[in-house]
Amino acid sequence: MNVSYTVQGTGPAVVFLHGVGSGKEGWRNQIDCVVEAGWQFIAIDAPGFGETPLPKTPGFTPHVQAVYQVMDELKLTSATICGHSLGGMTAQEIYAAHPSRIDALLLSATSPAFGRSDGDFQKKFLSARFEPFDNGMTMPEFAREFSPKLVDPTCKQEMVEEIANVMTTVTVEAYRLAMQTITTFDQRGNLAKIAVPTLLIAGASDDNSPAPMMKKMASKIAGADYVELATTGHMAPVENAAAFNHHLVRFLKKVSK
Repeated sequence: MNVSYTVQGTGPAVVFLHGVGSGKEGWRNQIDCVVEAGWQFIAIDAPGFGETPLPKTPGFTPHVQAVYQVMDELKLTSATICGHSLGGMTAQEIYAAHPSRIDALLLSATSPAFGRSDGDFQKKFLSARFEPFDNGMTMPEFAREFSPKLVDPTCKQEMVEEIANVMTTVTVEAYRLAMQTITTFDQRGNLAKIAVPTLLIAGASDDNSPAPMMKKMASKIAGADYVELATTGHMAPVENAAAFNHHLVRFLKKVSK
């Protein structure tokens, strides 16, 4: 697989994994603070996103393999992983499979499970997400309509436009497959096994990964820190980058001691 990724800076590595409607460009607000803190910034396009090829079937195996491949190419035996939404699920999958490859975890706007892939909730969820495309809507049209629903009502319009612009680059095929992938996710049984420094960041007004759920998730991970950002929806790294970056850098300093 030819995995698309970007690298900036030197030092201990932080690998950033994006969500369903994004790509490695969705992490551009984090580059400077990470590099200035003395860390190497690495952002990966998940399978189907950017120039990384689309998998043939849903599932997390290609997502995990993409991260391994990049780490191997950069000769990283381990790294800190920062995963947002879908990327946070991938991070948990990596830890479950090869915990020695993760030094620390930052989980943003994600969850420990989505439930059974054949459940009624999952079917209704996918039907609702796919209906616009089934009715002929293009991804740029969808991005403009859906992006405001991902953020807090107080979010500045330029931030909403930034989210929409990145989402516009995602193909409908990649979006569909990624959505099908997240409905297969369940790592609830592995939370208590996580034994690396872990920070969970939730948005107080996030309807996709509700803060109470993430707080409960944090309570299952020994020693995990939990941060809830006020007036923030599902897209903290963009809509509230200053607060997100503050806690990101604080966490990196903590794990580097």
